[in-house]
Amino acid sequence: MNDKKPNVNASSGIIIKVPIEKIWQILAVEFGDIDHWASGVNASGGSGAPINGSNCSERACKISATGFSDTKERITVYDKEGYILKYTLFHGLPGFVKDAYNTWQLLPKDKSLTLVKATTEMRATGIMGAMMKGFMTRSTQKVLKTMCKELKYYAENDEPHPTKKKAMEKYTRKKK
Repeated sequence: MNDKKPNVNASSGIIIKVPIEKIWQILAVEFGDIDHWASGVNASGGSGAPINGSNCSERACKISATGFSDTKERITVYDKEGYILKYTLFHGLPGFVKDAYNTWQLLPKDKSLTLVKATTEMRATGIMGAMMKGFMTRSTQKVLKTMCKELKYYAENDEPHPTKKKAMEKYTRKKK
């Protein structure tokens, strides 16, 4: 992280009752399709050359939260043997956030159980960064917990979580 340590760290985890390969497919191979299951993303699209079987190496996300910029993200680690996906947010960050990385790590518990760990690391700078660190940690923690819950539902039920369905309906109405 530019030789500076992150000062905002958040993480969450969840056990999902599906094989690890299915979770890897959703998170990594279909990296550009996060809008299929995450309620915080109204629309997404992949671009860039595929990496080791992924559908892309970058994605653009239209964020659902009012006041937040749309983002662009780039895969930095795609380890399909170790089931680790790491990506950086390179567009859409507030000016006081200099670096932001998300890491998803999958750990098999048995043939049909997978532990999913999600981590976000950011480096907030300046006066605004110092003032916002605590809030950013708490809100990011909440977002990661929600994403894990929605990923679990999507993977186990082959359909979006009810919260995501509601967000999709709202977004569709706004577009009309």
